[in-house]
Amino acid sequence: MKYNLFLLMLLCLSDLNAQSVEEYSARYSYVSDEISIKGIRKLEIIDNQYVMNFKAKNLLASMEVESKFEINDKELKTNSYKIKVRPSFVNRDQRIKFNYDKNVINSSGREEWSRDLIPNNKEIFDPLNAQIKIRMNLISGLDKFSIDLLEIESGEIQSNLYEISGKETLIFNGVDYECIVLKRIRETDSRETFYYIAEDLNYMFLKINDKGEDRNQTLTLLEILSLG
Repeated sequence: MKYNLFLLMLLCLSDLNAQSVEEYSARYSYVSDEISIKGIRKLEIIDNQYVMNFKAKNLLASMEVESKFEINDKELKTNSYKIKVRPSFVNRDQRIKFNYDKNVINSSGREEWSRDLIPNNKEIFDPLNAQIKIRMNLISGLDKFSIDLLEIESGEIQSNLYEISGKETLIFNGVDYECIVLKRIRETDSRETFYYIAEDLNYMFLKINDKGEDRNQTLTLLEILSLG
């Protein structure tokens, strides 16, 4: 079984403002050329840190992805990130830990690597909590910005540029919502990713389309289970 886990991690649906991120849970679907799966994304506060996880399954497999992080003075600090996939022969389990005392990031499991943290406390995001930063930037009024994303397979840090390309109306739960269309640009990647974000739903991601030569993927919001 081989499929892209990155897009599965891209939906965040919290009630967000510049200072806080509230707890939530939501259901969504992921469809690609290779797989179709439904899951629940949940964000909660445990032991004074945010814990965001995604759990999904179909008849053949199940997966869980989790990010732990903190937000202080509008800055996000990643603590850990992990992936767990069953059946185990898929060999996709991975755990990444940020050690700020030793200024190092370590990965164990399928992908084993170690790298130094970037000096001057520069923010580094994982595929889950990067979406929190995107929404914080949009709420702050930015229409073009960059985010440094950790590549979980290699440990490299890639700069991702995001820019508003227009607006489009989408239907969710029988209601029309005008969405911001945000495009992701990467100099080292020819793929195109578009995010459809509803301002009237507190900047929720209603849909994400990811297109490339090797695969096409779509993530769609199905149901908001709880907010706050």
